[in-house]
Amino acid sequence: MDSMEKLKEKLKLYLSTLSESAQKMLLRNLEKAQREGNSDAAAELIVAALRDLLRIEEKIVPLEEFAKKDFFREARFFTSEIDLLSKVEARISPTSFDVIWSWIKRDIVAPEHLQKLAMDCTDLEKHEISKHSAEICADLVAAIKARLKVVSRELGGEQKLTNHLGGEIVYKDLLDVLVSAERLMPLKPILSRMPKEVASWSSPEGDEAYKLISRYVQQAPLRTSWLFSAVSKKLLSPRLRIQLATKLSGSDDAIQVAATVYAPAIQHMLAEMDAHVAEVDKHLKEFSGLHKALDHLRSWSVLAKAVEVELEVPNQSLWGGALTEMRKKMSRILKSEVESAPGLVRKALRAPKSGEPEAVDSDLIIDAVRASQIFHQAELAKDSLAMNGPIAEARKELDQSFEILTKSLVDRTRRAVGVDVEVIEKLHVAALDIAKNLFDTEFADSLGRQLKAAASVTELQVAEA
Repeated sequence: MDSMEKLKEKLKLYLSTLSESAQKMLLRNLEKAQREGNSDAAAELIVAALRDLLRIEEKIVPLEEFAKKDFFREARFFTSEIDLLSKVEARISPTSFDVIWSWIKRDIVAPEHLQKLAMDCTDLEKHEISKHSAEICADLVAAIKARLKVVSRELGGEQKLTNHLGGEIVYKDLLDVLVSAERLMPLKPILSRMPKEVASWSSPEGDEAYKLISRYVQQAPLRTSWLFSAVSKKLLSPRLRIQLATKLSGSDDAIQVAATVYAPAIQHMLAEMDAHVAEVDKHLKEFSGLHKALDHLRSWSVLAKAVEVELEVPNQSLWGGALTEMRKKMSRILKSEVESAPGLVRKALRAPKSGEPEAVDSDLIIDAVRASQIFHQAELAKDSLAMNGPIAEARKELDQSFEILTKSLVDRTRRAVGVDVEVIEKLHVAALDIAKNLFDTEFADSLGRQLKAAASVTELQVAEA
């Protein structure tokens, strides 16, 4: 232990004789002196001793936390709700921000910038932090633009940079980030005057917002993709996004809308729908991904319904072809899940063979409940899918078999004794979960009352015995 450490330990022994409130007051005064530049080596040592006593860890807040937020501040107005599979102008995938920032730190930031990004801002005033952050963000933008200029001159340079960034989408998102401040500037008056949420274009607030948007597109018709991207976050329903495009174009015919500068409103939605299809496929293959898969299926069906209700989309049109392909792909993903539901439910709840005890297969129960959840969401989305036949057939089988299974379960509950009672109770839980998914809460509650009544008969018989 060196002399300074020994001195600090002696100070801690002395300072420990003070009350905790006195220690905290002394620490506050000494830290204030530090911030004002009125500290010396002795005061620093006392501060360190007090922090040890009070077990206060000095939290470091690097400038990077603020610089990263500031660098992407304007770009976040144009963030899509989901990572896209193909790039559309003015829609930046959420995960692109971290990828771009990692690339900046790895390939763009100079050593002096790295040092500045690590600077502790704990004791800085807000305006000082803003000043440092603005300076480094300006330097980074200049450095990135210089790099892009060099890359554009190199043979295959853009492809190399695309590979470094992990793909074309991130590369094009980077380009959008760099122009986002310029694109946002003329939109700020519109966004600031719009209400936080628009529920209808016919409301007073919606009508006023529409007039602002209409004037903007007349002045900057080639920037509508940026307008639709920023405005979409204020719209409560996807249908409002389509309504905006059809109102501005004066038509709800997809072919006519596609030929106008208002087409990006629909293109953005189609890109999101395509991404949701991929997410459903990915998460259904993961054991723990069911809830995410169903969330994406719900989101996809909401968007699909909005397009169907608000837009006339001929099958032979470009958008009609894209929608048809998405419906087919989503249906292929869900078809085996839907078709397996009746069989899984039957196996999970079936009665044991004559003379055998009640048994419950936990894995089979999990699979049956999972299948019933998927079937439920697929049935809700059936108007947007290309699988009416499989869904109708599965529904018919489920209705018939579930009625038989539940009657059997009620009867077995009345007769259950000994260890069978515990097994039957587990089957009750599974049956109620499945009932909620296949039918509704009211049906499940009714079934629950029947099962409870049947169980009470058993309890009464045991008590009488």
